[in-house]
Amino acid sequence: MTYGDLRDDAQPICPSCGITMHPLIDEGIEADECRDCGFRLAWADARGAEGEEDGEGWW
Repeated sequence: MTYGDLRDDAQPICPSCGITMHPLIDEGIEADECRDCGFRLAWADARGAEGEEDGEGWW
């Protein structure tokens, strides 16, 4: 599996506080997290996103 471009300038900006978000690859979570406020954004193809409809969150 490839993770694409992980440079800071290629990472999403936190919609909550505007800080650059960072991938949680080292923790085994397919999401980005803001290190300032803790906001998490699941990747579009994350396996856990499918379970949300069933009431099963991924964190």
